[in-house]
Amino acid sequence: MVWVKEIGTRGGSDGGWRDDFPLDHDLPKSIEVDCGRLRLPIHPMFAVRLRVFVDWHRDQERDVVVTPPTDPATREVFEGMQIDPGGGSVLEDDAIMPVTRLNEFREVEEVAEQTREILEYQLPDVSPLGEATFMAISELCGNAIDHGRNSLGAYAAVRRITQPRRQVSIAISDLGIGVPEHIRQRYPEWSDDGWAIAHATEDRVTGTDDPHRGIGFSAVLEAALTTSLHAARMDLLSASGFCRVQMAQEKRKVEVFPAARFRRGTWITYDLISV
Repeated sequence: MVWVKEIGTRGGSDGGWRDDFPLDHDLPKSIEVDCGRLRLPIHPMFAVRLRVFVDWHRDQERDVVVTPPTDPATREVFEGMQIDPGGGSVLEDDAIMPVTRLNEFREVEEVAEQTREILEYQLPDVSPLGEATFMAISELCGNAIDHGRNSLGAYAAVRRITQPRRQVSIAISDLGIGVPEHIRQRYPEWSDDGWAIAHATEDRVTGTDDPHRGIGFSAVLEAALTTSLHAARMDLLSASGFCRVQMAQEKRKVEVFPAARFRRGTWITYDLISV
């Protein structure tokens, strides 16, 4: 028996949240993900979510086959983002950082610095976003490794998007305890997952007693305020909560929604829109 997942033409858009990629122990031993119909755009979160799905099931000793897009331009981005680690790759100019698996803080700092150098020295149209991108990767990936320890580690991807406006989009994930459960270690009264995530983005809020922690989300948002941006948006999905934080004209707007379905771990997208 083969479990088949077919991805539609727009499966990689809308922030990369469209399709469900179940991390289910009861799936059969053979899995096929058919991306043949997929068309651009491909958000980095789609790339991260599919890569995590593939790695997790292969780690469970399942045979996972990924059919790449038939459209040449889409296939170039698909392979350039290294969504299927066994599917080969090509040079893709806008893949600032293809999907990368991180297990140690040293690796986080290395990829954060490499990403900043690419932005600041190779991509003049989005070079002002280099520092904010560096901060996002350093802080958010560091949090993922620190709080989300699991056998697969953390994942991150960064891509430049030019239409409709110039922006840098970042996707980060881990399959650890998740933001709500982590933050409730210290604030058990925050029972709603979405609002627990929203509180976690506030300055100095942490799930530990360490006074030096709790600066990850707030530091990233502060970087957005002090960078030459048109706007910034951070989406956080964890457990049964979804929180969106938007920064525009030095104002912060927080929205909380119920997640469409429970999600293991923590999933973050960070879109930096250039002036």
